[in-house]
Amino acid sequence: MIDKNILEAHYAEYASQPQEWVANMEQTKRSIVAHVLDEATGYTQRWLPSSQRRNVLVLGASDKRYLSIHHRIFNAELGNASVTTYDIDAEHLGRGPTVIEHDVTRPFPRKEYDLVFSHELMKFLTPEEQVLAIGNAHDTLVRGGLAMHIIHEPSIKGTAELREWQYRVDPSELERRLLWDGIPAIRLEFESESSVDWLRHTVALVTPR
Repeated sequence: MIDKNILEAHYAEYASQPQEWVANMEQTKRSIVAHVLDEATGYTQRWLPSSQRRNVLVLGASDKRYLSIHHRIFNAELGNASVTTYDIDAEHLGRGPTVIEHDVTRPFPRKEYDLVFSHELMKFLTPEEQVLAIGNAHDTLVRGGLAMHIIHEPSIKGTAELREWQYRVDPSELERRLLWDGIPAIRLEFESESSVDWLRHTVALVTPR
């Protein structure tokens, strides 16, 4: 687990980012979620927009401005979504009823989510913790649910954007480990609609239940 002081400095850095950065992140995240759900709709109609409420769990958020972004994205894509966020530290997100302080490497306290979303969470976890977090996300899904874990090129290749205190992510090894644990993962690779180069090439590890 990454040192608390390092994480606090990371949160402060993100909080200082201009609104233009946040707007680009919304565009990036929205295009990624839309792409994955479009792919998923190919084998189940469950992800078409509906008035039926879907429970969405977001794992980790570096900036409290992302809370409203995730709310907008999932309500736009699903039609009616209740969005909860788990984070190792709830203080930087302002706490509140939809923010739950929880270590994602430990079993989740609730098992009722239709969809789980993580965006670049894996680089904050050791390789062993990455497997635990994805397994916990899978276990928290209702039958027919879906988890999507989003990884970008710096996390995979270890390019300059990956900080020295962050961890590389090996999607192929994660697929192998998850399959060993009885969790088949679907790997999607595509380009997001981001204005930032390193946020474009996207790998999504998708685990349906």
